[in-house]
Amino acid sequence: MKGVVFLLLTLIPWIFSCTGDDTPYIAFFISGEGRQSKVEGFKQAMKDMGVSIKYDLYDGQNNLRKIEEIAQQIALQENRYRLVAVGGSLEAYYLKKAKPNFSKPIVIMGGTAVKVWGLTQDFGKPTNGVTGVDNQNAELMEKRLEIFKKFFPHVKKAVVFCTPKFEASRYATRLTVKAGEKIGIKVVPVSVRDLRDLEYVMANMKKDGFSAVIITPCFYTENFLTTYILQLANFYQIPVMCLSPDQAARGCPVAYGSSGFEQGYQAAHIALRLLRGDPVESVPFEKVRTVHLAVNMRALRELGYTYDRKALDFADIVYR
Repeated sequence: MKGVVFLLLTLIPWIFSCTGDDTPYIAFFISGEGRQSKVEGFKQAMKDMGVSIKYDLYDGQNNLRKIEEIAQQIALQENRYRLVAVGGSLEAYYLKKAKPNFSKPIVIMGGTAVKVWGLTQDFGKPTNGVTGVDNQNAELMEKRLEIFKKFFPHVKKAVVFCTPKFEASRYATRLTVKAGEKIGIKVVPVSVRDLRDLEYVMANMKKDGFSAVIITPCFYTENFLTTYILQLANFYQIPVMCLSPDQAARGCPVAYGSSGFEQGYQAAHIALRLLRGDPVESVPFEKVRTVHLAVNMRALRELGYTYDRKALDFADIVYR
C-alpha cells in the first residue's frame, strides 16, 4: 500500500505537467478594435475544437507608434508564447520588422496583400515563419465596384481614402482605380490625416461631382475612419461600398467580403496544426472560404434607394 501511495505522489507532478502546464499560451496582436471580431472567431473555433488556450491580448489602439512598440514588446518575450495570432498583414509586418528572425509562428487572422507586405514569397510553402488566411480584400475590389454599380448606377465619380505610407494600401487603391475604369466610375484616392480632414472632404466632395465613397483595405479605415465615414455619409447622403458584413451591420449600405469573425475562425484551424507541431512552411496560406454580399436596408432607405428586387436577390445577408 505504501508503495502505491508513493507511486501516486511521484506521478502527481507529472500529471499536472501534462494538463494545465501544457495549455498553449498565445499572443493576440491587433491594430485596433476593428479587428477584435477576428480574435472572437479564433477563440470560438478553438472552443469548438475542444482546445483550451491561454492568451495575452495586445491592442494597438489605431496608433502606429503604439503598434510598433507592442511589436517590439512581443519580440522581447517571444519565448513566452507558442505562437502569435495577428489581426492583419500590418501587425505581422511590424512584428517581423521588430525582429526579422522571430522564432515563433505568426498566424494572420485575415490579411490583405500578404506578398506585397513581403511576408511570404509562396502561399503554398510559407516563408519567414508567417502563414494564415488571405482575405482577398484587395483582389475583391473589382467585384465590389461591379456590385456597387448595380445598386447605384448613377454614380460616376467616387473617392477612396488610403494610407499612402504603405505600399499595400497603394496597391489596393490602384486595383480600385483600375476596376472603376472598367465600369465607368472615376475613382480618386484621397489621404486624410485626421477627422477634421475627413469631414472637410465629405462635406465638399459633391461640389466636385463625387457622389460615393469606396472603402479600401487599410488598417486606419478599418479600425477608425469607417465609423466616422458612415456617420458623415449618412448625414451628407453619400452611398458607401464596404469590405465586410461587419460594416454593413454598422450602417454601411452595401458590403462584399468576409467577416472578421469568419476570418479568425478559419485562422484558428491553421493555428491548431502549428500547435500540434507542424512547421510553418508545411502549413499553406488559405484563401478566405466565405464571402458574403450584405446590404443594410435601413441605410439604403435613408439614401432614397429605389427598391430593386434583382439587386437584392443577390444578397446573402440583409440587415433591416
